[in-house]
Amino acid sequence: MFAYIPARGGSQRIARKNIKTLGGKPIIVHVIQALQAVPGIDRIHVSTDDREIRAIAEAHGAVCLEPRSSDLSNSKAGFIDLIREDIPRYIEANGGTSEVVFALATAALVPAAVYSDAISAFQQNRPDVLMSCESYDHPVWWAFRQKQDGFWTPIFPDKVQTNSQDLPPALTDSGLFYVFDQKVLSRFPSHKLVDKLLPYEVPAAYRCDIDTPEDWERLEWKYHRLHQATSWQE
Repeated sequence: MFAYIPARGGSQRIARKNIKTLGGKPIIVHVIQALQAVPGIDRIHVSTDDREIRAIAEAHGAVCLEPRSSDLSNSKAGFIDLIREDIPRYIEANGGTSEVVFALATAALVPAAVYSDAISAFQQNRPDVLMSCESYDHPVWWAFRQKQDGFWTPIFPDKVQTNSQDLPPALTDSGLFYVFDQKVLSRFPSHKLVDKLLPYEVPAAYRCDIDTPEDWERLEWKYHRLHQATSWQE
């Protein structure tokens, strides 16, 4: 099994997000170092189109191949595009090994123990994909969508009169990491449309999807809280 971290140079909302400094080092370095402590991961790859990201990744023990193509380095390239068109060259570089831990470069709070536990769950259950997930703050079954007339209506009208404790659980992709066999997952149109999706609920302390400056502020707050807790325990 190998780890794959996609880290393109461009970022639309937070400039140079994948190497922005967190706790005194580039955010991607936190991810690389966590994965280095995970038993069973033989090599950590960073796929990038950016020279600076490549230099940082290699300086911290990650292995980069040739720069990722421009077609796979823009905002339109999706998750499944990387799985089908970029990951195969890393499989070849690893002697045909197709089991992958796909980690986002911004998943800086996820510790090695979470990756290890997720890998164990994947190996025991053999899903099409194991996805890092989180629950909704409010029941998704009570959500609304906007109509063409500008007013709003329930997405699930049959559920609006159901008590929350009687609603089925619902999860969403936390955007942190995924574990899969590329040869299996590449058969599907999306990682969310597989036959056997196994969610791995990540504790709230380790979650932070980073799209806006406010998200980054929340990430820094969580990072310092975790760091203080670790220092106190030590």
